[in-house]
Amino acid sequence: RLPSEGRQPDLPPGRMPRGGSDGREARGRPVSGRLWKGVETQRASALRTVKATQTSWEARRRQREAAKLTQERQAELLASRKARLVEARAKREEKRARKQRNEFKSVSYQVINNEQTIKSMSKKQLRMIKRTRVSKEGEVELVDAYAPTYDPRPTKKRRP
Repeated sequence: RLPSEGRQPDLPPGRMPRGGSDGREARGRPVSGRLWKGVETQRASALRTVKATQTSWEARRRQREAAKLTQERQAELLASRKARLVEARAKREEKRARKQRNEFKSVSYQVINNEQTIKSMSKKQLRMIKRTRVSKEGEVELVDAYAPTYDPRPTKKRRP
């Protein structure tokens, strides 16, 4: 195959054409072996382009509107999430109270009057003992034998 006018003949890989017929200077094979890398004519810092210093009034107005819509949507999502969490918490509390009431209704118990009986029990037996306690709401609940006599979950007072 004959090379056509103005075209260099096909060269083996890694071989650069001689002379500067295409505007590039003749270079040998790079030491690194990276043949695809060209010669840098500019510094990397010179390649940076400068943004326009001012955007148009319309563009800024559109950006503000978009930001406002985003903030409104975010506030809406946050409020719905808070409402869901409050509802879930109330549900949990109601379930816990209902469970305690049902547990207290279904229990069969034996009253221990003798103090000596409790003192002679093993730890495993003591774990089985429950005691009754009246909560702040006025409900009778079953608690462990060594639980505090007051309700350990204080109600939080929120500031207005």
